[in-house]
This record gives sequence, structure tokens and C-alpha cells, in this order.
Amino acid sequence: MSTLEITDLESSLATLRLAAPLPVINSADAVTNPLDLVRSLLAGILSQLVESSPEAAYRSVQLPNSIYDGDLDIVLPKLRPGCKAGELAIDLARQFPIDHPLFPLPFLEGVHWRVLLRVNTLARLLFPFILERGNTYGTDKKVGSKDPSSPKGARKKLIVEFSSPNITNEFHGKHLRSTIIGAFLSRFYESRGWDVTRLNYLGDWGKNIALLKVGWERFADEVVFQARPIEHLLEVYDQINNLFQPEVAASRQARDEAARNGQDEGQAQTEIENQGIYAQRNTAFKKLEEGDEEAIAFWKQVRDVNIENYKDFYSQLGIEFDEYTGESQVKTETMNEVEALLKEKKICEESSGAWVIHMQNHGLKAGTAVIRGRDGATTYLLRDLAAMIERSKKYNFNKMIIVAANDHNSLHFTHLHHILIAMGMKDLAEKIQHLKFNETSSMAETLGTGFKPQAILSHVEQAMSAGLEADAAKTAMFGNLSKSADRLSVASLLVHELSTRTTSAHSFDLSAMTSFKHGTGPDLQYWYAKLCTILKTRNGDVQLSDEDYDFLGEDDSAANLLRLLAQYPEVTRATYNSTSPQPDDIVKYLAGVTEQLADCLSDDEDEVDDGVKGETEAKAEQKTFGAGHLTLFEATRIVLENGLKLLGITPYVADGHERADTPIAE
Repeated sequence: MSTLEITDLESSLATLRLAAPLPVINSADAVTNPLDLVRSLLAGILSQLVESSPEAAYRSVQLPNSIYDGDLDIVLPKLRPGCKAGELAIDLARQFPIDHPLFPLPFLEGVHWRVLLRVNTLARLLFPFILERGNTYGTDKKVGSKDPSSPKGARKKLIVEFSSPNITNEFHGKHLRSTIIGAFLSRFYESRGWDVTRLNYLGDWGKNIALLKVGWERFADEVVFQARPIEHLLEVYDQINNLFQPEVAASRQARDEAARNGQDEGQAQTEIENQGIYAQRNTAFKKLEEGDEEAIAFWKQVRDVNIENYKDFYSQLGIEFDEYTGESQVKTETMNEVEALLKEKKICEESSGAWVIHMQNHGLKAGTAVIRGRDGATTYLLRDLAAMIERSKKYNFNKMIIVAANDHNSLHFTHLHHILIAMGMKDLAEKIQHLKFNETSSMAETLGTGFKPQAILSHVEQAMSAGLEADAAKTAMFGNLSKSADRLSVASLLVHELSTRTTSAHSFDLSAMTSFKHGTGPDLQYWYAKLCTILKTRNGDVQLSDEDYDFLGEDDSAANLLRLLAQYPEVTRATYNSTSPQPDDIVKYLAGVTEQLADCLSDDEDEVDDGVKGETEAKAEQKTFGAGHLTLFEATRIVLENGLKLLGITPYVADGHERADTPIAE
């Protein structure tokens, strides 16, 4: 029987002797979230007992922090404000339905009236709920609709700007982190029904490009460039930058001395910056901005070769961008319009030859933002202001998320926000969110300098190969060693990155990410592959019997796994509703599922130590499972697959381990 529409769902409930129709609760979504369905049923009972609205009763029913604290938690002071919890619990217990098919009598713990669902009935509800929805279980397309009452209508528009490397430098740890987090957010919002556009806003303009041009004229070797273009560009930039740094230090020292002596800081710096590499760089940038044919040809060559290289790396991660844009793509006309408006509204003013904005005049305690430098060159801030306006006109987006490190970018985006408001564009400013993460990264300590981004995955794959070679049981599960290492390396990297809170430092620990410890990418893939192995020999279209459900209800490990599977839509919804969606919440949930699955597959009630774990797991593959457990494993496989794909991981099935059909629950 179908459960995809509310009327069908209510018919299914009636066959289980559960209340139908469901009470009308606007904040509940029983069709996509089984726990909302269960909470609605419980709210219907509670509202009659305390004579409140179902909506009010629903708000008192929460999810506990752990399945060991029950499946649902009735917060008694929320159910009846001002009550004494103990007295209310006694009163409710006298009236609570006896022998309810889903809800046994709750038990009191403090102010909480905790509910443990009857596993037999929960399984009858949950199996068809998960199996029928398949790859849509845990998604909710309605929330991305401009009109929730018409989910198939126009969708909200989201722009996600992420990765955004600088084409003159290495692909740093912060770029890797931005790439993986941004790709997750793109997939996640698509799973909630948003229309998502992925932008890669390259650092492809400015004085770094001009400095590279100066270095190119001194150090370039065309033969070497043709053989390994990215590495040679990095070598050239490193050479010229090393020569340039003493001049940079001298300029800063002159500025600081002028400040101490009460002199014009800009003039002191200008004297130094009008000679040497400074002057050569500024001349090269002036030619670039004026459209000099040779300068533009060089810039285009550098940009094109980098984009092709990035595309190759991103494809290995399974990531595609809808648009490669960058500072260079911002129109001069738009920048001129922005600059004119800033001057017209007296937001910016001239200072030592530069055009600046004193941010204390626009809602901040201090700070100065530069719109145009002393040499007349445009700044990143001016280009970014223009870029935001151009995107707003092009995409008419409802929201834009910029995934960038919490370094100088934080101040930049704070300035951007306040300047847009000062320009009279508050609506646009409030649509832009900077999703920031800790900029500290140890990746360079592992990879050194002058590397292509592909080297990141090469190092992970080497470490993954070593890990597989050291674990014969895992290698046997995955099949071919080299192919396994290649496939698992991406999962290793993605889970390692996505399991780290955005506030935490970027560790880039090859040993940790490629291990089979609980919750790593290889571990999640291992349990998925194990499920497929168990399910591959189970053929047939078997209907579950009462005995099958009873047997599940008697297995505590299976019951706990079932409870966890019911939570998946709740986990994705909570992630979506958070101020800053954190992918590690999804990773933690999947790790919890595999941990409970391991317990379910173990023959030993005691904890299995690492020394005999492989032997126990091998026995699990040979064990004969009943139809009820096989259906539970198929539901688990669906949840794991959906979660892995949400993280950007292709679930691993070893060659020859394709899954066969499994029993269908009704």
C-alpha cells in the first residue's frame, strides 16, 4: 500500500489500528518525516487528555538526545504550562489508552514523560515508508518552493560561491575546504528543492597577475611550461615573489616610521613603490587594466591553463561548477557605476591619492576600506561590490552563500555588507551569507609548495593503499586493491573534511582519514559494501509475516537500528534549519547508524575487540537472516546510500557484489 500521499498514509495507519485521519498540525510533515507522523499521532492523544489544540500538544513532544532515552520526549511543562510534572504524569497515566498499538505507557523522568515506541508497529510503519521513497527518503523538496502549497512550482534560487583559488598560487588547504563544504551545501540545498547555481569566483586579476608577468619576463622557460604548465607558473611566481618581499618589507617600514613621526604615510610608501619590482608590477597591472594586447594574452593563457587543471581535479572529486567567473569578469561599467554612487552619496573620500571608506561612519567601530589605490588601480572590494550587483541582476537570487575562510575574508565581507547597506541595497546585503571556517590548515606541511591540486588526492590514495595492504579483511571486502584505493581515497578525503566543524582547524591527517576507524570514509564505505554483500544472495519478493515483525521486536540491536533509521529525515531537517548548516551532523548520524549496524550483525552480545573483529564480521556474512532482518538491512542500505550521496560520495559496491531484490514490507 502506498504511503506517498496523506490519504494513502492514513489508509495505511487504519490497517494498523492507528488514528486516522491525522490531526491537522501545520508544523508537522507526516508525509516526508516518519517521526512527524508519530509525533502527530501522539499529539492527537495528548490534546484530548489535556484539552489543548493538537498543535500545542505537538510542540511539547520532542526528540531525546539519545535513543536510549526513549523515542519521544513529552516535556510536561510545555504540555501544560505551570503544572507539577509528577502530578500531571499521574493524571495522564490514568487516562492514557491501554494497549495502544504504537505507544505503551510512557515513563516519568524529571519533567520528561518518555515514550518507547512498540517496535513491531514501528517496523510496519517505517519499512514501507523508507522502501517506497528510496533515494528521496530524507529529502524535502517543498521547502525550496517559492509557494509551499505548490511544490512543483517555481523554486527559490541559491547561488553558492566556493573553492575560489588564486591562479598564481597553490591550491591551499582553505581552498580545498571551501570546495568540499561548498559542494556539500549545493547538494544539500538541492535536496531541499532549491534551484542551485555553483560559482567558482577565481582570483584571476589584480597585482598578483601583474607580478607573475614580471617574473615571467625574467624566469620563464617555454619548453618547461609546455611540459608542466602549472608547476612552472608556480615556480616563476615563487621566484619573483621572493625577490619582491624585501621591497614589501621596506614599504611597510617606511609607512610605520612615517606614522611614528607624524608624516604622510602614503607619500613615504610612494617613494619606494615608484621603483624596482614595485614599479614594474604596477606598470604591468596598468597595462592589464588598459587592455594591452600582450598583457591580456598572457593573462588569458594563465587563466585558461589553470581552469583546465582545476576542472580535472574537481572531476576527481565528483564536482562540477555551473560557471567559472572571477575578478576579471566584472564589467568596468558596473565598477564605474558603483564608484560614482559611492562618491555621490559621500560614502567614500580621497585620502593620500586613494579612495577610501571610513567604516566607523557605517556601523562599524573602526576600519578603512580601500576602493581605489593610490596608483589608480581598482581593488578587490570594488570589484566584489560590482560582482554582487551583477549577480543579483543576472540570477535574481533569494540567497547567496559565499564559502570562504575566516581570515581577512571576514573583514572583507563585513565591509561588503555594510557598504551595500550604505548604498541603499539592504535587501541585497541581507541575501548574502558568508559561511566562514577556520583558516588554519596543516595541508602545506604534508604537500610542501609548488604542487598541483591533483597531488592532494595522490597522497590520500597512497595512504589508502597502505591501509588496505595492512588489513586483509577489508581488502577482501572491496576487491581489487588498486581500484579500491582509488575509489576509497575520495570518500576518505570528503568525510575527513566534512566531519570537521567549521570552527575547527584543518588537520589534513592522512593516517586518520584513510583508517577504518569508526566514522571515517573507508569505514562508512565498508559497512555499505557489507550490506550489499549480505543482501546480494537474498532473492525473492517475500511479504513479511507477523512472526517476522515479532522476531525483530525481540532483537534489541535491530530495534535500536530501526529507531535510528526513523531519525534520518529529522537530522536533515535540523541541519537545514540551523543558522549555518554543518555537514558533520550528517557524518555523525551515519557513523551512529553503522555502529548500530555492527552491533546488530555481531553474534556476541559483548563488545568485540579489534583482534577478533574481522572473524566476527566474516561470520555475519555467512549467517542466515530472516526476512524481517533482511528488510531492515535494505532500509539501512537506503539510508546509508542517501547519506553518502549527500556528502558527495558514490557508495562502494565491489565488482561482482551487485545487490539483488530484497523482501518488500507492507
